[in-house]
Amino acid sequence: MVNASADNMNSLAASQVPTLPALEIAHALPDGLIPLQFLYSDLPVKLMEPWLQLPGEGESDFVFFCWHVDGSVAFELEPIELRGPITRDQFPLEIKIPQSYFQNNAVVKLSYRVVNLFADSEVHERSLVKTIIIDRVAPGGGEILKAGRFLLDPITEVDSSSQLSTAVEVPGDYLDRKAGDTLLGYLSDRDTPPTRSAFSEQAYAATHGPMLFTIPMAEIRKFAGSPKVYFIYRIRDRAGNVSTQYSLVASTHLQLNAPPANLSIPEVPAYESDLLVNREDARNIVSVRVRQYDNRLSGDQCVIEWDGIKLPAVPVDTLPHTVPVAWSVLIAKGANLRRIIDLPVRYYILRAGDKLGPGVGSPVKRVTVDMTIAGQENPQAPALLNRQLALVNIHGAASKIPNRLDIADANQPVRASLILFDNPVPGEQALLFWPGQAAPVATYRVKAGDVGGTVVFFDNDVAWSVIQAGGSNSSTLVNYQTDNGVNQQSSLDQTVFVNLTPAINYVKASFPQSLQHINKQLNCQTKPPIWQGIEVLVNPAPNALRAGDEMVCTWKGYLNYPTTNPIASTVYVFRYIWGVADVVHSFWVDDYENLIRPLRHFAGATAQYSVFRKGILLGTSALAYVQIDRRYNTSNYCGPNGIGAEPN
Repeated sequence: MVNASADNMNSLAASQVPTLPALEIAHALPDGLIPLQFLYSDLPVKLMEPWLQLPGEGESDFVFFCWHVDGSVAFELEPIELRGPITRDQFPLEIKIPQSYFQNNAVVKLSYRVVNLFADSEVHERSLVKTIIIDRVAPGGGEILKAGRFLLDPITEVDSSSQLSTAVEVPGDYLDRKAGDTLLGYLSDRDTPPTRSAFSEQAYAATHGPMLFTIPMAEIRKFAGSPKVYFIYRIRDRAGNVSTQYSLVASTHLQLNAPPANLSIPEVPAYESDLLVNREDARNIVSVRVRQYDNRLSGDQCVIEWDGIKLPAVPVDTLPHTVPVAWSVLIAKGANLRRIIDLPVRYYILRAGDKLGPGVGSPVKRVTVDMTIAGQENPQAPALLNRQLALVNIHGAASKIPNRLDIADANQPVRASLILFDNPVPGEQALLFWPGQAAPVATYRVKAGDVGGTVVFFDNDVAWSVIQAGGSNSSTLVNYQTDNGVNQQSSLDQTVFVNLTPAINYVKASFPQSLQHINKQLNCQTKPPIWQGIEVLVNPAPNALRAGDEMVCTWKGYLNYPTTNPIASTVYVFRYIWGVADVVHSFWVDDYENLIRPLRHFAGATAQYSVFRKGILLGTSALAYVQIDRRYNTSNYCGPNGIGAEPN
């Protein structure tokens, strides 16, 4: 393998100034140490920059590695042929050093030289030196390592609750100690060699003196049911060599309560019924139930973990113990955007005063959560009512006004429309609900190509029997729900005016005072005087009114009898709620200045009334006419101030 004598090497080194940069060594640490795992195969190195004369087509250059171990004579490795053509853009150029050179411990000054065309050519360029370290010797020299010493003995319940950690002091006087050595710590409830991997690894920069190995109290607590806990260690150096022997055993006494044990798998009642958690469950409260665990103590706390999110700790007062999960937690990982299958749920039990955690964990339960919806998101989610959805509109066949149905629409198609919700997906639905009907009365199924914000009509008409069953009502409240097969959202109610009663022609009102005159007029001789008031009598018979019906009567005056030249200022509307004992009702027109005084000579007035039941118009009377004349033959007028002239 050796290519040149030591004398030749030293002569070449002395006569050649390096013109090439040092090698780049794959996997080498900054100080040149090559981790043990890379010493079992050929080691890649890179020639970083091209030399002056690169080989062309049909030519070869040769690379010689100079291997100079500290304390030994340098030598060159067998040359590596680099066949042309090689161009500058191929750099860095990777080649490999054979694995056979990494069998022994060594500090090696490594460089290379490049020879043009022939291996024995005198023309060459040399690189700068790169130092590498080969370390294959495990720390400790194969000896049994001395036992450590726990700094706390015993470890009490107070210690474990008030301190984050304790420590073991490890003697640092083992053989071949170097900066960066790592202790591998093992805990057990037995004083035998460990069967599990190390629970912690801690590195040390110092090369002499004791080494303090920190142990989290959470690790100590895992052995709370044992009278003692045992500590054993091994040592690994930076190269990856691990001591062949375990240390002797260190121990400390434990005065800890037995930890929570045999934690039952968490229960999610909302999931158990249908193997799904959805928005309806969220409205009814999603919770996690802790059924049972052993060694419960007063002051224990429970921390629920939902999909990796830990809820605040709550006291475990009794078992079973139930903890609600807030909506914000349910959707924190996007369950409102997509269905999540096998979402993990678990809980931890912490002892009183344990602020460090994590406590003892339960087995994991996996649930399916789907909070997706058809339509825009609800700011008040998970509430069913979504005020962001458009109102539905109801259209009768005869009625020209949306959301108004009357007897003219009977037995004809009643259609419903809505402005389609956002981001519609084919197969999603809008379901129309009518008061008194348990099932939807009409359905719209989203179709391919549908666009949110456009007006669509439900796929089927509303049956007239549905309208009849709901009856007449001026405030029939109609809404719809969006449905994606998992979750629903409800729109606000649309108020629909429904009147299914044929209009009644009520008997017209009368003016009892007019009966005193042969021509049934009201004049200066009428008793009581018309300036004190004019009675308008309403008798709806033979049509009976119900208590609570509203009667609306309109008075209107005219300059000339019967209805010529209406006087706008004389219009007045009376309202009256029909009582249980009422048979007739009188309205009194007693505002003389505004309603009577403008009516002078051969004037006229009309009265007409309508009846409403629950806001629905039942019918209207015909107009009742009366002649009013306040003028004497002398051209004087009667009024509350006597007889006299009256200005226009």
